[in-house]
Amino acid sequence: MSITIRPSTLHDASAIRRLYQRVSAESGGLARRPEEITEDYVQHFLTRSLAQGIGLVAEQAGELVAEIHAYQAGLQIFAHVLGDLTVAIVPAAQGQGLGRRLFTELLSRAQTQFPQVRRVELLVRESNTRAIALYDQLGFRQEGRFEGRVAGAQGLEADIPMAWHAPEWPDAAQNHLAARL
Repeated sequence: MSITIRPSTLHDASAIRRLYQRVSAESGGLARRPEEITEDYVQHFLTRSLAQGIGLVAEQAGELVAEIHAYQAGLQIFAHVLGDLTVAIVPAAQGQGLGRRLFTELLSRAQTQFPQVRRVELLVRESNTRAIALYDQLGFRQEGRFEGRVAGAQGLEADIPMAWHAPEWPDAAQNHLAARL
């Protein structure tokens, strides 16, 4: 059965919350635990993504199986950055290239919808080696380590900051950013 990727909407909030609760129940699936996936949390990132970023959902047979979002901080000095990136994919849909499709679509939209964006940031726990390998393949670079930042089932582990940098700096985006600084 095919999976369709489309922009998220405010009407997706309940389905996104259920998706996040399902994914967070898996060890290492998300930083938040199921009880921490509140309506306020989902409304916050969904509203920010719609207003200042990108939000995408993946549907299969009318059910949400994945979501990805990133948005701008709202400060002029970070106008060239999309951050707070989170991706959630139900376990049954993992390992089928959906993560790659979501990231490819997000990065493509970032370049067309936000020409001033030169950087997309994320954090990944060091034990999530499959995700780190995917991010490396997509062009994200590791930019350090936050030692002992994540408390997991195996104790404290590092959070790895990674960033994707736009391959070129179009004159229009550079001029737009320079005018805002």
